[in-house]
Amino acid sequence: MERTITTQDLYREIAAGEVPMLLDVRNQDEFAAWQVEGTQPVMTRNLPIWMAVEQIEDLAREIPDGTVVVCAHGNGSDLLLDMLADEGKVVRNLEGGTAAWAALLIPKALPGLPTGMVGWQVQRPAKACLSYVIGVPGKSAIVVDPARFPDPYVELAAAEGMTITHVIDTHVHADHITGGPELAEMTGATYHVPIEDTGKAPTPFANTPLPDGSDIDLGDASVRILSIKMPGHTPGSTCINLPGSFLLTGDTVFVRGVGRPDLTGKAEELAKELFHTVHDRLRPLDPATMVLPAHWSFDNEIGEDGLVRTDLATVFTSTLLSEDDMVRFVEEVVTSLPSAPDTYDTIRLVNSGRQVRSADEIEFLEIGKNQCAASTTT
Repeated sequence: MERTITTQDLYREIAAGEVPMLLDVRNQDEFAAWQVEGTQPVMTRNLPIWMAVEQIEDLAREIPDGTVVVCAHGNGSDLLLDMLADEGKVVRNLEGGTAAWAALLIPKALPGLPTGMVGWQVQRPAKACLSYVIGVPGKSAIVVDPARFPDPYVELAAAEGMTITHVIDTHVHADHITGGPELAEMTGATYHVPIEDTGKAPTPFANTPLPDGSDIDLGDASVRILSIKMPGHTPGSTCINLPGSFLLTGDTVFVRGVGRPDLTGKAEELAKELFHTVHDRLRPLDPATMVLPAHWSFDNEIGEDGLVRTDLATVFTSTLLSEDDMVRFVEEVVTSLPSAPDTYDTIRLVNSGRQVRSADEIEFLEIGKNQCAASTTT
């Protein structure tokens, strides 16, 4: 058995049920904030490294061979491997630790796109975040809501001979640092983020906001991708629609629930806008439209095909989205909200270009899964 395991192989083995245990040796507060999780449940134990060293003989008896040991960057866990090996235990170390897991992006091909188009839902398991690459082979591609790691998007597009011409953030994100400006600069693409969300001041990066109803050119006259202004989660939230095919909803609508409207300090006002967005702008669309959100909250939102998706018909059968009473909608959305993480205000400032943080600070800011949904159904 190899001494180490990559994040990609760990993700695959968890999905296949081949990981007997994860031993996380970070401190208890770090473990409580977030853990390594895949698409299938896996037995996980948290034992801080200093306790693991003190209890090494008992620990070796208690964990199965094949256990994957995890720490923040893969260094302390690597040292523990030698101690466990001395006790006759065969275990593996996660290369790069949870920092590497936080950077893991898994592309999943999207079915049902029009002939001549390709696309991927790019899943980030550590954050339960979703981004998208969609384009026409040999021509152009768009990237929507990218994570801060540009290379996988460039590689996906290049594999189909596509040039990334547009990079779009559907809104100023609060839960993770966007890679949008960097990816746009790297590829020469036009970057789009709603000016309503950036404080309306000029951004330090090039930005061309998408007006409502904008056409996005992919180099094929038969493909007409449109932007739709959908305020509610944030004042400027924008969805990307290929009529009759798919709708990239950002944080406006999820597989279950809608985007929380309180992250900009205007909960009730934006909840009312969200109500009108959902009922006035989504209902007229084809009910078979594939809904592709920017997040998931629970593993049961991942379908058997490995994708996080639903359709508009299903969206409007959810408990609250089928409700026509705006007062009740606003009350239930606003009262369902837990407190947002303290880091969210800072992340929004970074994504607006109004603050600059170091790589270490960004890693800290991104700890934990997203908490961007307001529950409207179970």
